[in-house]
Amino acid sequence: MRFYPHSFTKTLNWKDEYSLGIQEIDDQHKLLLHAFSAVEDTIKQDKGWSSIHFSIVELKALARMHFSFEEALMRLFGFQDIKEHSSEHEHFFVKLEEIENHSLRNSLGAEILEFLHEWLTKHIRGIDNNYAPYILSGASVVRSDASRLKQSPAA
Repeated sequence: MRFYPHSFTKTLNWKDEYSLGIQEIDDQHKLLLHAFSAVEDTIKQDKGWSSIHFSIVELKALARMHFSFEEALMRLFGFQDIKEHSSEHEHFFVKLEEIENHSLRNSLGAEILEFLHEWLTKHIRGIDNNYAPYILSGASVVRSDASRLKQSPAA
């Protein structure tokens, strides 16, 4: 199947509504969004299987780093739904592995881009929003506001 650029027109851009209020996670989400866009660009520009495959491999490496960080943060603060969240991450890797293998044999189409767009926006705005308030409520060290880190001097 050949991909035709006009058959899929969504573009991944950061929106304030994606922000969780945890600076490092938000920064990593922006990097993921950039990596998703790189996959999209290689497909839309029909750069060939090697470029597409390489962009997927890069996305997978970045996602693995991000998910490890996110899960470590959840463990650190005792987030109780970590197993459910981790299973969502694993599902992403299963699907990405299918996409990666498919890219070696066939051209990729709009359905792949739709999966990436949908997964990113639903994951950040959905499941990630489940843990963010929990961490922010008891973890001033992860907040963007550095003034919250100030402590009274010892007597």
